[in-house]
Amino acid sequence: MVFLGVILSMLVFTNASCAQENDKQQVQKPQEVVAARSANDDLVYLKVQSASVSGFDETPDWAPRPDPMAPFDADLETRWSSAYKEGEWIYMDLGKPKTVSKIVIKWEQAYAPSFEILSSDDAKTWNRVVALEGQRGGTNEVVFKPVTARYIKIAGLSRVNPEWGISIWEIEPYGPKDKNPGELPYDQVFSGKKEKSAIEKKREEINLVEGQIVPSPGPIVNTEFQKGVNYTSWNTNELSCDMSDYSLIYLSQLGVEEIALMAVYYQDDIASKKIYYDAKKTTSDESLGHAINIIHSLGMKVMLKPHVDLVDEDARSNIIPSDEWFASYKELILHYASLAAKYDVELLCIGTELSNTTTERWKDKWLDIIRSVKEVYNGPLIYAANWDEYETVSFWDAVDYIGMDAYFPLTNKNNPPKEELIAAWNRQADILEKWLETSGHDKPIVFTEIGYDTVLGSNKQPWRILPTLASQIESQDEQANCLESLFMVLTNRPWFKGFYWWNYFPRPDIGPLGYTLRGKKGEKILSEWFKRLK
Repeated sequence: MVFLGVILSMLVFTNASCAQENDKQQVQKPQEVVAARSANDDLVYLKVQSASVSGFDETPDWAPRPDPMAPFDADLETRWSSAYKEGEWIYMDLGKPKTVSKIVIKWEQAYAPSFEILSSDDAKTWNRVVALEGQRGGTNEVVFKPVTARYIKIAGLSRVNPEWGISIWEIEPYGPKDKNPGELPYDQVFSGKKEKSAIEKKREEINLVEGQIVPSPGPIVNTEFQKGVNYTSWNTNELSCDMSDYSLIYLSQLGVEEIALMAVYYQDDIASKKIYYDAKKTTSDESLGHAINIIHSLGMKVMLKPHVDLVDEDARSNIIPSDEWFASYKELILHYASLAAKYDVELLCIGTELSNTTTERWKDKWLDIIRSVKEVYNGPLIYAANWDEYETVSFWDAVDYIGMDAYFPLTNKNNPPKEELIAAWNRQADILEKWLETSGHDKPIVFTEIGYDTVLGSNKQPWRILPTLASQIESQDEQANCLESLFMVLTNRPWFKGFYWWNYFPRPDIGPLGYTLRGKKGEKILSEWFKRLK
C-alpha cells in the first residue's frame, strides 16, 4: 500500500518481541522501490542524541520505567510504553540534520496497526514521510526516499487493542553512508552488545524437540521447603517466546526451585455461571507445555495454578457459586489436571481465592472435584486461600497442603523499622500456629502468594492494586524489609514449608513500582535466603 512519500513497508517476524503473527505482509513494489533499495544498500546507523514522547504508561505492574531513550539502546529488555490513548508518539533528535532512508521498528505486542513517520527541522513543523495501514506488529522495516532532517517522529494512528497504548522495544534509524559522514554501522555503534550473555548461551544448551516432554527432576515432598515465585502472563503465547525462556533461566540462577505457572480463565461478573478460555489472554496449553519443559530442563519444579478473573474486574473472592458454576469450574480444573499429568507437573493448585465457594455449604462440590482430579492426576494438591479465607475453607483434609495468599497487613506505618515488621510477622505466625492446633489440621502451610509492591506503605495493605503510579513514592527498602522479616520469622516455624513470591514476569522490563523483585534490593535477599535454605 503506497501513500504520500511511501516507497516500501515490509513486515517480518521477530521472536524476541513475542509477536503473535509469523507471516509476511506482501506490499506492492513499484519501480521506484528498486531504485530506492539500490541507492540505500550501503547504510549506516544514525546515532540518536535524545528523544521525546507524548506520554508514558502508568499501570502499576505493567509499566516499564519511563525512559524515552529506551528504544534506542540496542536492548530488547527495555521499551517505551505510551499512555492508553489515541495519538501517542515518540520522536528522536539526531543532534543535527542527517539523511534518513530507513527506519526499523521492533514493536512490543501493543503495536500500532496504522502509523506514520514524520520529519522536522525544529520539532514544531512536521512533514509526513510515510503513512502505513494494516500492519501486524513484529518488526517493521520501512525504506523510503532519503529525507534530511534533525528530528524523526513515529506517530500511532490506531492501536491493536483499545485497552492498551502503543509500545516499542527498539527503533533503528539508518541512512546512506555517503550522506552521513562520521556515522558508523549498527554493529560498530553497539559493539558491546554483540557478545552473547550467559543466559543466551544456557538457552542454546537446552535442546527441546517438538513433542518432547522433559521429565520432572523429582517430586515435591512435605519435608522440603518450597522456594518459589509466581510466574505470570496474561497473553496466549508469551510463555513460549525467547524472552520468557531467558527469564526462567534468570530465576534458576537466583536459587528459585519452584515456579507457580498461572493460567487464567474468565467469567463476565460475579453472578456468571460460565467460565471460559480467552483466545488473547489465556495462556495456551502449548505455551504452558513449553514453559514446563524449560523449567524441568533447568532442574526446577512446577506448581500449576489456575485462576479465574472477572471481566468487570470485580474480585474473584466475590464470585457467587451455583451448581452451574461448579460444573463449569470442574471442567476447567480437570483440564489442567490432565495437563499436569501429561507434563509430569509436581504440584497442582485446585483453586485460588474463591472465598464464597469454599465454605461448608459447598464442601461436597469441592470433594467431588478433588475425587475427579485424583482419577486424572496422582501428584499432591493444594488450594490457595485468600489471606482472610483460610479459616472457613471446608476441605483442607482432602488436600496435601494448606495454601495461603498471605497478604496479611503488618503495620499502619509507611516504611516501618524492620524490628516492627519482625514483630508483626511473629504475631501473625502465632495466630496461624494456634489455628493449626485448634482446627486439628495436620498439614504444612505454604504461602502460594506473598508480595509487596515497591512503594511506601506497601506493608499496610499488601493486596492493594494501585490505580496509577503518578502519586506513588518508590521504596525498595520497605519491600526488602518486609521480605527479610518474613524469612527471619517463618523459617523458624516447622509447619511453614515455603512460599511463592508474587510475582515475576516473562518480560524483565515490567514493574519498577510493582510487586516484581527483578533488579531490586529485595531480590538479593530472596536469592541469599533461597540458596541458604534446605
